[in-house]
Amino acid sequence: MIKAEYVHEAFRKDQKYPFGLLENRQFAELEKYFTELWHDRSGKTALQWEHDWFNFAYRMFHEMFLNQGALALKHIEDWSKAYPESIYPYLMKVRYWGFWSAEYRGGTWANQVTEDMWDCAREAQKQVYVTAMQALTFSSDCWSVAIHLLNTAARLDEPQWFEKWFTKHKTPQNLRHIIKPSYKELAALSGLHADLALQLPEQIPELLVPYIELRNSLDLPQKASALWLKVFIDQSKFGLVAAIDYCFYLLPRWGYSYEAITRFIQSDWCQHFSEIEKNELNFVMWYDSVEDSYSSEQTGEIKKHIQIAQDLLKRPLSDANRAKIYLRLAYFYWLLNESDPKILECYLHTVDEDIFDEYELRRAIEYWYKHARSNDFLGKIAISNRKILASASVLYGLLAQHGWSGIEKNPLVSQSWYEFAMTLEKPKKFPEGDDCCFYRVFKPFDAPEDYPLVIDMLHRASDLGYVNPSFTCGYIHSREDSSLYDVDIAKKYSTKAAEQGHYIAMYNVGVNYLNRGIKESETQPYPLLKQSLDYFEKTRIGLEKSRKDGTYEYEELESDIIDLYADRMFYYSFYPDLGDTIIPLLIEHGWNRHIKAMTALARLYADQADRPHYFNYPEAVKWCEAARLQDPENEDVIGAIDVVEQDSMKNILKYQFAVDKISADQMPGRQDVLF
Repeated sequence: MIKAEYVHEAFRKDQKYPFGLLENRQFAELEKYFTELWHDRSGKTALQWEHDWFNFAYRMFHEMFLNQGALALKHIEDWSKAYPESIYPYLMKVRYWGFWSAEYRGGTWANQVTEDMWDCAREAQKQVYVTAMQALTFSSDCWSVAIHLLNTAARLDEPQWFEKWFTKHKTPQNLRHIIKPSYKELAALSGLHADLALQLPEQIPELLVPYIELRNSLDLPQKASALWLKVFIDQSKFGLVAAIDYCFYLLPRWGYSYEAITRFIQSDWCQHFSEIEKNELNFVMWYDSVEDSYSSEQTGEIKKHIQIAQDLLKRPLSDANRAKIYLRLAYFYWLLNESDPKILECYLHTVDEDIFDEYELRRAIEYWYKHARSNDFLGKIAISNRKILASASVLYGLLAQHGWSGIEKNPLVSQSWYEFAMTLEKPKKFPEGDDCCFYRVFKPFDAPEDYPLVIDMLHRASDLGYVNPSFTCGYIHSREDSSLYDVDIAKKYSTKAAEQGHYIAMYNVGVNYLNRGIKESETQPYPLLKQSLDYFEKTRIGLEKSRKDGTYEYEELESDIIDLYADRMFYYSFYPDLGDTIIPLLIEHGWNRHIKAMTALARLYADQADRPHYFNYPEAVKWCEAARLQDPENEDVIGAIDVVEQDSMKNILKYQFAVDKISADQMPGRQDVLF
């Protein structure tokens, strides 16, 4: 049994890197820590020192950079003022802007990055270059900023204004930030704003002068990145971590090839690396060769890649890279047979490394819960990853809550890790917050008989502000086949999810108000109908916006809202502010050939008795005919024609006369149907 540890116990036990120093403005402690780390080269291999120098700072500052960007930037500025002779605030400022440039760009394919994200990434890139030049001017000991320049040049290309400044000594005119209204809120996450200073040094930093002429003579791909790789290798007298990053940008996904990586590794640039160190570079393409996703039907491809992965394990690899290969093997075996015992064997080789991402962790939870609950591998995976992966923090809390997978049972410990998960992945608005860390841990338990095991976790997540757990709690408590069925609790969480902007929750709450408002026994329906419409409109507008910006799409729900407007809500259009909202939307969707909207409009304009202010017989006929052209056998269409046309010969002739007067361009949907 592994003792359940509170968050503070786990971090106190691990002395590699302290947390909270920047948040708490402990500048003296920051100076002491980074001074010791900087001068710790003698006790480590070159690769270990480079790894620790970059990785430890990333772990220390990632949460604050991401969630409190502007404040983190201010604290770094204050750190520099408190220690004006220190290089470390300069280095961390470049690191900060390198982090945000990469965060805005994201790790997805270029065509999936929005224009606003591209623009913010390039604005952050301006700061990367300017602050890096300031750092190198301050001290040549700031050479490690070259790795951030390498990465941003590869991801976003080197900006022309910098190339002219560096190679031709042309100072850019009017160098400033351009923050458009469309991404002002996104830019503010990092502290970007139009007045943020961009001040290049008057001279090229002395350290870089020898590299000005070298730039044009480089014969490597990704030439701008290769220059910064050269700077890093020269100054570090090693540079493997930068070379690994450079190889990543030579992968086919970036427009290059495995052959380009092989040529680089065999070139003079890498001759000072040992064979084992060169394997770290080769691993970039080796791992890429088995990183693709497959469907379970592609058995031939999967078996081929199992063999490739097994061959890779015969090579000399670092422990972390070896664990990554085993993790891919677990995935391949899972595709072929989800209960394969070899999956467990693979997981046992990964438990000591913090290599899991959200998807791999969810797969490991599913396998443990279905096939290996007696084994403690999942608890060990949670321990290794709980400080850096939000879902692993939540998982560790869940395991401690129940005493699962070798972790001691202690519900109080679980609460501390649920709260810590917030520091790694803060609650987001819907729809971005739909797939949160708590929901990802919940999914393997998504069956009615499993709900009692995870409901406390979901309640706590809702309390912490996560929107999807609020919605899920409402759903679970509303299921009559669940032992947790409780109408009042369901309403509480559903309403909370609606208030947090969850589209389906808002729709459901809107339906609830609508059903109450249309009851015959209701003496004051208007307030209920108005609240119903407000929820429907928030849902509709949110869905429309999310569909346009590509963050969420649920066409059926959009259509359902218009159906409700056409089937029910339009009957209450005699309330002016209800009609002012509903009728224009019915007209818009009627022109887009929505049959229920068309028939509702036909009935509306034919209602001389109850809604005389809308009565317009030619309009009623027009919408009847438009609906009939779409689907003459539709029950709603037949019913609307009966209402408008009526039975007498006189009315039939009147109806036909009105039809004859409708021109083709006035008939909604007519041209499309005829074509």
